[in-house]
Amino acid sequence: MEKINFNLSHNDLRQYFAGIVTGEDVKNNTPAPDIYLHALDIAKVNKNEAVIFEDAPNGVESGLNAGIDVVLVPDQVMPSEEITKKVTVVKTLADAIPLFE
Repeated sequence: MEKINFNLSHNDLRQYFAGIVTGEDVKNNTPAPDIYLHALDIAKVNKNEAVIFEDAPNGVESGLNAGIDVVLVPDQVMPSEEITKKVTVVKTLADAIPLFE
């Protein structure tokens, strides 16, 4: 958590986050939905108003298990076709901008 706080503060990004949640804050790690549900609770955001950006198959499954829309920006391992059919897949974060315009 110390490294996360340092990086956010050092890059003047901390003010954009309602809170920070890591795997240490929840009982069950991904693909369980706990981490995303806890983050929604901290931010006081309804899951119907949230979007998750993920690059990892377990994170994608976690978001889906939480009932939250997921945008996948693949990194090294692409989730199965069964999973990718349930999410929006973009090549880069910049490619996701039109989804919100």
